Amino acid sequence: MTSPKAWSLLAVEGVRQYGGNTGYEDDPSAIYRYDSDVANHRNVRNGDVAVIRSSTSVLGIGTIEAIVEGQGSKVRQRCPECGTVNIKARTTQSPRWRCTNAHFFERAAEETVEVATFEAHYGKTFKACPSEMTLEVLNNAVIRPNDQMSIKEIDLARLEPILLSLPDVASIVRNHVRRLAPEETGTEGSGSANSIIEERRRVLREIALRRGQARFRKRLMDRYGTRCQVSGCAFPGLVEAAHISPYARSNDNSERNGLLLRSDLHTLFDLGLLGIDPKTLRTAVHPQAKAAGYEQFDGIAIHLNGSAGPDRSALEDRWLLYVERVAAVDAHQGDSGA
Repeated sequence: MTSPKAWSLLAVEGVRQYGGNTGYEDDPSAIYRYDSDVANHRNVRNGDVAVIRSSTSVLGIGTIEAIVEGQGSKVRQRCPECGTVNIKARTTQSPRWRCTNAHFFERAAEETVEVATFEAHYGKTFKACPSEMTLEVLNNAVIRPNDQMSIKEIDLARLEPILLSLPDVASIVRNHVRRLAPEETGTEGSGSANSIIEERRRVLREIALRRGQARFRKRLMDRYGTRCQVSGCAFPGLVEAAHISPYARSNDNSERNGLLLRSDLHTLFDLGLLGIDPKTLRTAVHPQAKAAGYEQFDGIAIHLNGSAGPDRSALEDRWLLYVERVAAVDAHQGDSGA
């Protein structure tokens, strides 16, 4: 299940010119028409939220109910000198046209091309936006700003304070929230701390993380068996999947980057109070942990279940952390005795 997205769609009543293309005909309160030459044309889907804008204002918002695909032709206009389609009509200057390569001309070269056509229908849910929803506010919600794009992805959480001010519009936002799904690369938004979208994203990120952790743990158990590799504890509720190189830094959920450790030993390992020598694959327990009752786990060869074991380079980084923690204790004791 994929989470719905939100889009800012540029539309005008009648026929509009976009870049070197002509022939888009919109009904802003119900239908948005575009074709396969338009960036993001394949990314807009049923269930996405569409915020409709003109060149001067934000017209309204709706949920896309259907996308109708077809085939058609359109007139594409080019610079007669260099051939680029990146041309723009000038309303008050002559010659009428200018291209991005700084060529000026009175008449564009034209060609008829075949394209896939799309109609995004949202008329049943379309609502006018509050007056506070200005183009500047909408543009600040664009995820990857580009002035030349007519279809831009937006972070709806950034618009939430305004959109929730009207009950009819708020229902569109709340329906969007309900349709968000857990994804391991969930959107990192920038809405306020009170945002219902951000809260939902936070919960879904935690769900996705737990799902990923479950798969990571299964891979480790397939490799090493079902018990803690240090203590031998086989009680499932206490045996955890521990990353050697932290996932936030390495993005590595492979079994080579993991160990199966009892929950308390997992905590000691993360704190640098339990080390594993990458050369001998034997444990070393920090003096403070020994004093707290963990001396029995010092010098144990970790259980490998006949496998090649974990990634030695990842263990090396963790081992250096452990050595630094021990050295800090030795230095402190030396200073105290001086």
